[in-house]
Amino acid sequence: MISKYSVVMLLVCMCCTLSAESRFNRPVMKLAEPKAYRFFLLDDNNFPVMDKERSSVTCMVYRGTKRYYVEVAVMNRSQKPLTLERGFVTFVKPGYSVFVSDTIASAADVWASVAGDFMPTPPPPPTRATTSYSGTAQTYGNTTQVSGTATTTVDNSAAGWHALGQALAARSYYKTQSREQSFAMYLATFAHERQSGVVPPGETRLFVFTFEQIKPKKAPFTINVAIEDEVFVFKYKE
Repeated sequence: MISKYSVVMLLVCMCCTLSAESRFNRPVMKLAEPKAYRFFLLDDNNFPVMDKERSSVTCMVYRGTKRYYVEVAVMNRSQKPLTLERGFVTFVKPGYSVFVSDTIASAADVWASVAGDFMPTPPPPPTRATTSYSGTAQTYGNTTQVSGTATTTVDNSAAGWHALGQALAARSYYKTQSREQSFAMYLATFAHERQSGVVPPGETRLFVFTFEQIKPKKAPFTINVAIEDEVFVFKYKE
C-alpha cells in the first residue's frame, strides 16, 4: 500500500517536472548531474554553485532563439585578489562550433526587437447591410396605393470585438517590451566586457556572456570557468 508520504513526494516531483525554470522568459538549461552541485534560490531560479579552496562559482545558462546567455558569478573567499584571464569562461559542445559574441551588441539586439510603439491593425469593414420594409396598402376602386418606409441597418459589431482585441494585444506588447528592455539593460550592465578582471577578497563579481552556435542543434554541452589554477566544470543537457 502506498503511503501518504510517497504520494506527496510523487506530486512534488511531477510539479517540478512540469514547471521548468525560465529566466527573462527564456528556458533555463538543465544540469546533466544536479547532485554534483549545491544550489541557492534567487529570482525564483535555482543557481548551481561549486566551491573550491579559494573561490566559489555559480553558473546559470538560458537560451534565446539565437544565443545562449551565460551568467557567471565569482566569489573570492581567499585573502588575496583573484585575477581573471580574458575568456575565463568557455562554452564547449562536442561536434558543434560555438563562439563567444559581443554581449553589448546582444543587448542592443534585444532592445531593438521591441523598439517602437504598438501598431494597431485597421478595424474590419462593416458586414453587409440589411434592409427591412414596413408599409400599408390602400385600394381606391381599381387602384392600389402603397405607402411605407424602408429601414437599413449595418452590423458593425465586429469593430467592437476588434477594438477589444487590439487593447489586449497592446497590453501584451507593452508588457513584453518592458520585460525585454529590462533584460537588455541587465545584459549591458553585467556584460563581461565591462567588468573588472580582478575580484577583491570577500567580494563577488557577476559576468554575463553570450554565445552563438553556427548550426543551432541541441546537444549536451559544458561551461568551463577557470579562476587562476582552479577550474569549475558545469555540465548541461538539452
